[in-house]
Amino acid sequence: MPLFEPSPAVQRDEPKPMSDRQRESLRAAFAQLGVTAAKDQFALVETLTGQRISSPRELGAQQAQALLIQLRRRSEQAGQTFTGNAWADRQEDTWIDKL
Repeated sequence: MPLFEPSPAVQRDEPKPMSDRQRESLRAAFAQLGVTAAKDQFALVETLTGQRISSPRELGAQQAQALLIQLRRRSEQAGQTFTGNAWADRQEDTWIDKL
């Protein structure tokens, strides 16, 4: 057996599939953003992850979790306006604000 060939006993780890709970959370996150059409959801997945998918089953558990975090972040920011000024756009009070 060549040195750098994987041994037959070593199996490649397949990504863990997305759970039903993650799938439901993703549906809810898309609904909260008002993205209900599958075409639009796939486009948003590609925008946020850089991965083009044709079925939700193509997302593993880790990818689904990362996507869910990004969708929630986007949802939190949906009602906010950004001026481009980091000081004015900050989310929390600074020590100066607390004086």
